[in-house]
Amino acid sequence: MRILKNLTIQNKILLGIGLSFILAMIFLLAIVIYQFEDLSAENQVLIEKELLERKYDKYETLVKSRAEILSEIYHLRLEEIEARGEELNESDMRLLMAELNDDIYIEDVYFYIYDLEGTTVSLPPTPALEGKNRSDLEINGVPIVKNMIRIINQEGGGRFNYLYHNPRNGMLENKYSYIQKISGTEMFVGSGGYQSSYYNIVDRLLLKISNVRDETIYLLLISFAIIVLIIFLIIFDISEYINSNLKQIVSAFKRVEKGQLNFKLDIKSEDEFGSLAAGFNQMLKRIKKLTYNDPLTGLPNLNFLENNLSESLKENAENDKHIYLFTLITDNMTLVNSNYGYQKGNEILRELYQRLGKNLSEEMTIARKSDEFVFYFASNKDKAEIREFAGEILNNLSEPYEVNNNLIYLKLKLGIAVNENQESCSELIRKSRLALHFVDEKNSIKFFDQEMMGQLSGRLNLESQLRKAIENDEFELHYQPQLESKTNKVVGVEALIRWQHPEKGRISPGEFIPLAEESGMILKLGDWVLNEALCQLKTWHNKGHSDLISAVNIAPQQFQQDDFVSNIDELLKKHQLEAKYLELEITERTVIKDIEYTVDILNRLKKLGVRISIDDFGTGYSSLEYLNRFALDKLKIDKSFVHNRSNLNIVKTIIMMGSNLGLEVVAEGVETKEELDFLIKNNCNYYQGYYFARAEKAADVEEYFSK
Repeated sequence: MRILKNLTIQNKILLGIGLSFILAMIFLLAIVIYQFEDLSAENQVLIEKELLERKYDKYETLVKSRAEILSEIYHLRLEEIEARGEELNESDMRLLMAELNDDIYIEDVYFYIYDLEGTTVSLPPTPALEGKNRSDLEINGVPIVKNMIRIINQEGGGRFNYLYHNPRNGMLENKYSYIQKISGTEMFVGSGGYQSSYYNIVDRLLLKISNVRDETIYLLLISFAIIVLIIFLIIFDISEYINSNLKQIVSAFKRVEKGQLNFKLDIKSEDEFGSLAAGFNQMLKRIKKLTYNDPLTGLPNLNFLENNLSESLKENAENDKHIYLFTLITDNMTLVNSNYGYQKGNEILRELYQRLGKNLSEEMTIARKSDEFVFYFASNKDKAEIREFAGEILNNLSEPYEVNNNLIYLKLKLGIAVNENQESCSELIRKSRLALHFVDEKNSIKFFDQEMMGQLSGRLNLESQLRKAIENDEFELHYQPQLESKTNKVVGVEALIRWQHPEKGRISPGEFIPLAEESGMILKLGDWVLNEALCQLKTWHNKGHSDLISAVNIAPQQFQQDDFVSNIDELLKKHQLEAKYLELEITERTVIKDIEYTVDILNRLKKLGVRISIDDFGTGYSSLEYLNRFALDKLKIDKSFVHNRSNLNIVKTIIMMGSNLGLEVVAEGVETKEELDFLIKNNCNYYQGYYFARAEKAADVEEYFSK
């Protein structure tokens, strides 16, 4: 037999075929005998077991599908009711479930529905029982409905075997069922079949086999006993060899299907099965790498983290430690990829991963998805200590990254979730991501709390209204005069957007501008503001105010658009305005994201003749090195410095810095004569604020031009 095992599969098949041609019909009949004799009493049990398993699988598939459909319909109806402002009528919902389940049979299988109190919601064979509580139903002392409810409460569903009267024959039989809770409801659905339904199949199969076997065996048993024995041994050896290897391969594929990847297929023969096993192991290695590693950077991905986190949550359930899960995102990787290519971007991400690994201990798991890193660990520390630890991480990661001899600064945000209520793996990740929505310029770290759910709902509602406002043209521009400090003459205006909601009235820019930036709608708003401001400026020029300058705020997303400069040029040509009458106000956080990109864009704008002003100067990344490289015209002092007497020295310094760099300085938020006198005394070029005028509509602000 060892000689046969060393033959290739092809040679073994040829050997069998050769013998079969020699023996002709004898060989074929002998195989029939072998197959029949192999159906022993033990195999009968296996057939019964396999049929029963298939029945269970069938019921499980049908019931789970039905539970999902009923749950989806239930929630759709619930959303309709809530949308109409009505209250949920549970009896109507149960009636709906019963109607949907009524007279629905799939392959002679019906579905029953009960609630968790034991009340019959739907029972198609006996509708008279619908609405009645059957929790006291017992057969042979076994509480059937109560046991179903127990399985639902403990496991959410599963297999259930019990005695019940078969309506087809009136006999008390085993009924094999599967039950499943209808998600989001207090009901469950189930279905099943009786023991006799598959025993009949087995009996008919065995009877047919037995009849054919008897007819064949008696004809061949005596005449060809020796030949049958020889061929049986040959075929049996081939069959056993093939079957054993195929079973290993099939079993291996099933393990992969279940997500088990940490094994190897152990077939060491030199034939085709050996080659197949080697190929399978290589494929498994590749699948494992693709499943648990990011294909671009080779770093662990979320699948890897979720596997580890799920195990950690189970282990951690019995001790007092909390699991802290962190989601770290980079806001400006898209810009880096656009300027330097994805290869350089991936190099930065790998360096970020390495820095992060230095901050974390070896037992902490880190994973990457796109521009997002997720990591977690178990700790007894409180939130204050974790926040301090998170701050150290961000400080380290915020150090510049070198690309092509340029320093790149990443804008990082960190959301943190804690498993305080035995959350699942996916729930923790979702909460940490949700916390990221509430990160702002002043606080790059946010812990998730339940209030965020309601706040996010409000933000989503406002976002929806903002989209409609853009479509319905609910915005208008107000203009605040900018004056020369010493002459008090209006030299320009700042265009400020206002939203007049048809129901809520005036909505503060502080509410909708951050939301517009986050959602990407700032691009449409920004284009509208530029076009509207230039259109109004042209109108004023035509009225004789030909030296008037209009200042427009530019959002970071606008500044990073590839066609930003060309759009400005087209708008100026459209409104027939010289570029020197347009002043773009850009914040420090915008220009600092990518120094080389900023230098290029500002130089191109300067070539057009557009004026450039750094808005809210002094509140961000002020640096003489950057100011020297940027093509600027003005520095705009933030109003927080003007109002606070303790910051007056800072105001002096900014004015002096601007003068030394050849830049004009404008102060915003001037509200008192004392503040204006201080600015004039220290040679501040321009000012704006309530002391002279608030931001007003175009028609109202014109009266200041002649003062």
